[in-house]
Amino acid sequence: MKFNVFFKIILSFLLILLMLPICVFATNTTNSDEANDILAVYQTDYEYVASDLFLYDTNIEMSDVVDGNVFAYGSNVKITGEIYGDLFVFADSLEITEDGIVHGNVFTYVTNITVSGIVSDIYAMSDNFNLTDSAILARNLYLYTNTANLSGQISRDAFINCENLSFGDSKDVIIKNNLNYSSKQEAQIPEGSVAGETNYTQVEVTNNNLIFSAILGIIKVLIFSFIIIMLSIWLSPKFKDRACEIMLSKSLKAFGIGLLVLFITIIASIILLIFTYGFGISIALAAIALLILGLAISNTVFSMSIGKLLVNKFNFTKNAAYVFLSLLVVLILELVKFIPYIGGLIRFITAITGLGILCINAYKRINLISKE
Repeated sequence: MKFNVFFKIILSFLLILLMLPICVFATNTTNSDEANDILAVYQTDYEYVASDLFLYDTNIEMSDVVDGNVFAYGSNVKITGEIYGDLFVFADSLEITEDGIVHGNVFTYVTNITVSGIVSDIYAMSDNFNLTDSAILARNLYLYTNTANLSGQISRDAFINCENLSFGDSKDVIIKNNLNYSSKQEAQIPEGSVAGETNYTQVEVTNNNLIFSAILGIIKVLIFSFIIIMLSIWLSPKFKDRACEIMLSKSLKAFGIGLLVLFITIIASIILLIFTYGFGISIALAAIALLILGLAISNTVFSMSIGKLLVNKFNFTKNAAYVFLSLLVVLILELVKFIPYIGGLIRFITAITGLGILCINAYKRINLISKE
């Protein structure tokens, strides 16, 4: 997928903003002499296939030699090529294979991360982080995760905030310098796994931790919505107009249809799974998958319809204004969910209405194609 310059800048900014908290976490832990040997390994005589890459897809495999940075957003991202700049990833899973090499830094907000190749520094937020025995981390690891499993080589220091920390079966030194980690409970560190000092800090749950998690969640939703909005502009430029029209004239109908689709899909899927003796499993799973996808983007669709209403009201003509106002509505909805008692109800109404808008739009498109 190709972006124009404006949206490349916006996407870059959002991805960098997403990693800002962990960069702050690392600022007081970086050694001043770490950059002294950069020029010694810097190369300019390599052949490259592509310059800076901006990638979006469900499944991404980056196998090129990139003379620059790579920005990737998707469900599953696999790095099998060589990157001479930095790697920014926002995805459900990231795998850097044994063939993958990143000469610069890796900045990620990914649910599951597996590193088997060679990288410089890693700044990562994840649910599960796995550094396999073939991995070589040439410099430092800055990690904020739930579960971390370290089996590869970390050439310098590791700074980790986690719930569970474990080491592989290798008897070799894994962290060649110091380990600094924070957790609720002290981990069992195998003897010889850390060559330097091990510094443990016990973590207590405070309001600051909860606020930090909430901010990260909001940033994640904003980036997800930004991608959905951009895809709609690229693939279906008139969708925002149709969504706006439905919101103006058929908002109650959209809510009713969304609610009906939700219950019918669930009931029909259960019937297919139980009473067709296995013959309807594929249909039921497909229906459930479509429902989950629709609900995942429904609040974004609702925000897009409101964003278009605001654009029309204020006579804005640029897509940039539409994107900004739609994201503003997304942000407001994310903040609304923190309101006790009614926040969840409001979110449910907007999500079901967004699902209804999707269904009405799909029906109109199918009917139009049939007539043509």
